[in-house]
Amino acid sequence: MYKRQLNIPAELEFVRAASYGAGTASSGRVRLAHMVEGTIADRHVLLVEDIVDSGRTAQAVTKRVRQMKPASLRLAALLDRPARRAVDVKIDFRGFVIPDRFVIGYGLDYAGLYRELPDIHSLG
Repeated sequence: MYKRQLNIPAELEFVRAASYGAGTASSGRVRLAHMVEGTIADRHVLLVEDIVDSGRTAQAVTKRVRQMKPASLRLAALLDRPARRAVDVKIDFRGFVIPDRFVIGYGLDYAGLYRELPDIHSLG
């Protein structure tokens, strides 16, 4: 999805990380289920997050990626929910700042549901 919008040569790698279980609040524990498989040493890296709220997931992934020694590392987030921030995270590019409400749709889920919705909605 993102690569179609880029006007420059780029390689995509995927990271699977989460701090949410079946609820609407972060568990506080970040689970890194899948990390980058290719080499990113001395390369420019842009991490793209769907949402940054507590900041713990972005912080954990950023820390792990920095250990891989990229030439540069920037963070982009479609949604930023600063009201729930628990740790400092520098977001270099943000789409929207949202209020302290749980959101679903456009890839965001609640207990595995609603991810397929074509738009972003507030739950409750």
